Amino acid sequence: MVHNTVRELKFYFSRETAEEPLVDIYETDDDLVLKVDLPGRDPDRISVKVVDDTVVLEGSACDEAAAGAIRYLCMERRRGGFRRSISMPVRVDVHAARAFYSAGVLTVTFPKIKERVVRIEIERR
Repeated sequence: MVHNTVRELKFYFSRETAEEPLVDIYETDDDLVLKVDLPGRDPDRISVKVVDDTVVLEGSACDEAAAGAIRYLCMERRRGGFRRSISMPVRVDVHAARAFYSAGVLTVTFPKIKERVVRIEIERR
């Protein structure tokens, strides 16, 4: 049973630096959807790129301490930059992707490419 789960999640392999945001990946009949937890992030400091079949999520740090005289007594929330790369598990149309940020969650939606079978006639010579 564990072996099947590992095989199913193989596409999820991720390479990250610094903070690793939590990501949910799911598909509908028409779309592949990524939901990324990025609470407190400025959407202008978040980048979503696609390189070959890999989605690259990056964000720079928001340094509140540099903005004013802040002396932390407790610091548990992550504030550093992040970079996360996720291999796409299905073929998608990257040019038709949509992304929006709401309530600390970045949602990126990619329309899936429908596979079409094309029959090629064989000629006799």
